[in-house]
Amino acid sequence: MQESQLLQSTLGTGTAKQTPFPEDARPNPFLAQEYEPLPGRMSAAKRIGAHSKGIGGMALHMRKQIVATASDDCTWKIWNMETDENIMTGEGHKDWITAIDFHPAGSHLVTSGGDRCIKLWDFMTSSIAHTFNNCHSQPIWKVKFHDTGDFVLSSSSDGAIKLYDLHSLKVRQQYRQHTDAVNGLNF
Repeated sequence: MQESQLLQSTLGTGTAKQTPFPEDARPNPFLAQEYEPLPGRMSAAKRIGAHSKGIGGMALHMRKQIVATASDDCTWKIWNMETDENIMTGEGHKDWITAIDFHPAGSHLVTSGGDRCIKLWDFMTSSIAHTFNNCHSQPIWKVKFHDTGDFVLSSSSDGAIKLYDLHSLKVRQQYRQHTDAVNGLNF
């Protein structure tokens, strides 16, 4: 699928049918990638005064040398890792932000936090593409895009994990087996 087609198909209007789940037997797209080996000992190369309060989450872009940070100051920022330049800043959450993730195409960002909302940000328009309000009854600790870009997963202090369909803009599935906060998740 071309990137322009993916951008158009990423976020629906809420009227679309449910997105079909990907096949279980499809190959893991990350296994074919080659990664440079990490040095035996790592240390901090730079320090940037990124936010006025603590950073609750960060995400690395899949293809570009940029990193996104989410903060207790209710903002997210995107940084050029080579120049330390702040490329973009987003404001819109009413409480601290704990989770952030890049869309697989690199065109959108998803954030969540203490205000119990999930926000999808569109880089092309520099605006909020969609907000899922009151997603959980307590703060959301983690959000993650599926590698197809069609779904977002969230976890919360309320013990629930929810799967959102980005074409129908609805909760597709809920998992409520945890008895305490779910602080992390992954597909």
